Amino acid sequence: MPSAWRTNLYVLVSFPIGIATFIFFVTMIALGVSLLIIWIGIPILVATVISTRLLAGFERRRLGWLLSEKIPSPYMPPHRDSVVGRLRSALGDSALWKDLLWLLIVLPVLGLVAFTVVVSVWGTAIGMALMPAWYWTTGDVGVDFGLFTIDTLYEAFAVVPAGLVLVAVAVPLTRACGYGLGAVGRVLLAPSERRRVAELERTRAGAVDVQASELQRIERDLHDGAQARLVSLAMDLGMAQEKLASDPAGAQALVASAHTEAKQALVELRDLSRGIYPAILTDRGLGPALSSIAARNPVEVALDVEPNGRLPAATEAAAYFVTVEALTNIAKHSGAAHARVQIARRGDTLRVEIVDDGGGGADPAGAGLTGLRQRVEALDGRLAVQSGELGTTIRAELPCASSSPKT
Repeated sequence: MPSAWRTNLYVLVSFPIGIATFIFFVTMIALGVSLLIIWIGIPILVATVISTRLLAGFERRRLGWLLSEKIPSPYMPPHRDSVVGRLRSALGDSALWKDLLWLLIVLPVLGLVAFTVVVSVWGTAIGMALMPAWYWTTGDVGVDFGLFTIDTLYEAFAVVPAGLVLVAVAVPLTRACGYGLGAVGRVLLAPSERRRVAELERTRAGAVDVQASELQRIERDLHDGAQARLVSLAMDLGMAQEKLASDPAGAQALVASAHTEAKQALVELRDLSRGIYPAILTDRGLGPALSSIAARNPVEVALDVEPNGRLPAATEAAAYFVTVEALTNIAKHSGAAHARVQIARRGDTLRVEIVDDGGGGADPAGAGLTGLRQRVEALDGRLAVQSGELGTTIRAELPCASSSPKT
């Protein structure tokens, strides 16, 4: 259970916030519905939806501060990236209505009840414990304390023990009151177990799709690349063996051709293995692995990798492939002259940000970015894409709870 000062502060702040959110949403909903007949109400109601998500996010941070735990966002990703698609997904998401229930009804009502209990209990306890000083400031008038009146200094000292007892009772009572308010908030604001299971099923399905596509790519590259060259190599060596006695010069030319094919096959196998899991990433870590990629990229890349130590293997691999795929897309499609890669660790989260100055136009629902999103979400991470005329920004947040030991 949170400490007494934390719960009391949470309750005291919740009351004015609850009153403010109640007035705001009642006004916005009433205004939006009443103006629907002339279409002005539509942008007002859209603003109400956006405000609900923003204010609920603020409440999750407040609740996380109270409970000393991170309250994740319960929203499911939109089915379509358009404004209409996002709005339809938001309105069909039960998390939005639970957030509105908290902001419009539960927080104002329970916040008022908890605020009244906390102020009344602590006011009574402190007033009784400091009654002699209070009586002294009033002179001979006395203190009207609701159910009784203090007329003498002796009576003022007599209620001090009761005040001290009430102070001792007020601590667990107000802690329980604040924690109860926070517990109700967690039920409404945090993802439910059912939603969490659905999210895990979706991300795991995405991870399976990524794995299947990777296996298909490896099979295709082997079949069309190294395997074809090895077949050509075998045919050249077979013909060279037949000509070795009758046409040594022709056999030598075939052997030279086979040697070239063997070197090309080795290059393709090396590139293929690097695409599966590069050895430099295993041996030296994320920074050196990305430095070699940035040096070979045709677009000038400014690389800033903050973590110096080793990260969990799955996190390193996801950060590496997100960066490599993003830089590859920048070089092929963006027309950018410069790109910036910034990787930093903030607590238990590794943030990967890739920014370019190209013409934009990146489709978040495209096959490439969908694959990246599925790879990130398989680790319970998040991927965001912003693309416009001034360039494209790809930001991935990956869980990074512990570091693996150096090898």
